[in-house]
Amino acid sequence: MTRVLVPVGVLLVVAAVTLAVLQPWSSVAEAPDDRRKPVTAEAELTTLTSDLRINGSLSYGASIALPGRGGTITRLPKAGDVIGVGQAVYEVDGKPVIAMRGDRPFWRDLGIGVEKGPDVRQLEQALADLGFGKDMTIDDEFTAVTEANVKAWQKALGVTKDGVVKLGDVVAITAASVRVESVTAQLGDSAGASPLTYTSTALRVVAKLTDGQAREILPGTAVTVVLPDGTEVPATITAVDPGGQPTDKEGETTPPTANIEFADPAVAEGIGLRAVKVVFATSEVKDALVVPVTALVATTDGGYAVDVLRKGGKVERVAVEVGLIADTRVQIVGGKLAAGDAVVVAQ
Repeated sequence: MTRVLVPVGVLLVVAAVTLAVLQPWSSVAEAPDDRRKPVTAEAELTTLTSDLRINGSLSYGASIALPGRGGTITRLPKAGDVIGVGQAVYEVDGKPVIAMRGDRPFWRDLGIGVEKGPDVRQLEQALADLGFGKDMTIDDEFTAVTEANVKAWQKALGVTKDGVVKLGDVVAITAASVRVESVTAQLGDSAGASPLTYTSTALRVVAKLTDGQAREILPGTAVTVVLPDGTEVPATITAVDPGGQPTDKEGETTPPTANIEFADPAVAEGIGLRAVKVVFATSEVKDALVVPVTALVATTDGGYAVDVLRKGGKVERVAVEVGLIADTRVQIVGGKLAAGDAVVVAQ
């Protein structure tokens, strides 16, 4: 193998040229004009609100089992159907079972000669709501006037016009219209058991609470619901259930919950039964001097300070006292800081 000898002087010259070109110790970032400036945010006067956020879910409300009746089921609705008062909920022995609004189930035949009772009042009110209340006084007595209105209603339905509302002809529902949640019977089944369950037709929010929250949150409280797409809509707490009821699991009880209804129920249409956030405004300070929490600097005496970028690029550390903290902002309640000051949030 042939070796090529390079003179030492040549090596020194090459090294010097290489160092002169590369200059590895030199850094452009060290140039005084290019030093990084602090990132700042402006101290501002605003309304600062501290919120309590809890998880909720869209729901049609409590599920209610529709009372059954004797006979054979000959027609059924579908889950999701909306049924209003005066309409047939299902059919037994070829006859429609009509929905009437009421808080209690009907338990007997109603006609001339029946004893006075609250079910008569409920029937008369339901008839009047449907437009069959001519000359009728809404009370506990089934009179000839009541009978005449029953016959007019039966004629409109196309059923036997005998002036008697037999047990099973009507069924009480708790609202002007309801949504069929699930159908638990099949055609041909005996109608003695509940054929279906129903709910309200309007979506609302059900939110689980802690025991402490259930004690502090009151019906009528205004809240904001954050929908899945981020839209914020106004709503109101309508009821608080303290829970504590036994469940199917041994030793387990139901949690406290809040029922929340929208100011405009239409805002939840088409969303489905999805998760949402419920925001409670727990504290509010108007005209608060606010800076980002990242501007706070912990001091050796256990207090806080902020670094303020003054004119000319000088940074001055200013001792401050803090008030309400909400999300990523903090209220400044003491110290020589003014609205418009540029506080350092990052170096």
